[in-house]
Amino acid sequence: MNGWEAGLNLGGLIPVTALVAGLHALLAVVLANFVLFVRLRPGKVPEWQPDAALRVQANFVENVPIALLLLLVLEIQGLHAWFLLGCGASLFVFRVLHAWGLGTYEGANYPRLIGAQGTFVLLSVMGFACLFTALG
Repeated sequence: MNGWEAGLNLGGLIPVTALVAGLHALLAVVLANFVLFVRLRPGKVPEWQPDAALRVQANFVENVPIALLLLLVLEIQGLHAWFLLGCGASLFVFRVLHAWGLGTYEGANYPRLIGAQGTFVLLSVMGFACLFTALG
């Protein structure tokens, strides 16, 4: 038995989490490249945009891992795939809205607000769902 075979094999048992995690990994690459793009163009982008790009990436890194962990737990707990897909799709939409709002427009705006608050509500819903499945 080699090192790859020693772990728990959940192959094929968590397709929703695998799909959502893959999409968010690609979004993380896009956001990281956006940071590089604006930081390597001093004077060619608005003065506020490099800091905003860093904040977009930092907010993504703060919120998405816990959401993916909650999604994984809920999938292992056996919640319906449509609920899980709804959570995963919502997370993706909220993170894109947040990135677009914060990275494109200076100051407060609706895409940023909806993306941030939507993510917080979704994390709360998923957190409560984890508690209910664990206790119930």
